[in-house]
Amino acid sequence: MMDPQTYSLIADIIRRESRSLLQYVGESYPTITPDQQDTWSQIRKMIDEELQGVADLMRLLQRRHEPPPYIGSYPSSFTSLSFVSLDHLIRLLVTHEGEDLGRLEREIGVIADPEADELVQNIIETKRRHLETLRSLAAKNPQPAVA
Repeated sequence: MMDPQTYSLIADIIRRESRSLLQYVGESYPTITPDQQDTWSQIRKMIDEELQGVADLMRLLQRRHEPPPYIGSYPSSFTSLSFVSLDHLIRLLVTHEGEDLGRLEREIGVIADPEADELVQNIIETKRRHLETLRSLAAKNPQPAVA
């Protein structure tokens, strides 16, 4: 069994990470040009890696005989992002990944379970790496000027 505060936090992390903008992008249909296929492959890899972190936390709950959290739906604000350009999404992903990372970094200190702490640390490291990649991708594709 896990202490209630840690369980609650882990459940919240699972919910947020399962319904992040990055995960939504994986289920939406961004407009991708032929020359963006490599970029899209990099983003798909990020999506899969972050889902692996969620799966690791879910397995921990299962081993501890804790109930899986209710995941819910994506934020309704994401629905306006279907069928937009990949360049636009990359900029939004930089913002969201940075916010998500900051929140995880603030929360990590209250996790009392060493195994849960290690799994969340892994998610944090993955997000740091992804944020740097996304920043690099955004820099390669500057926002077009609006007339």
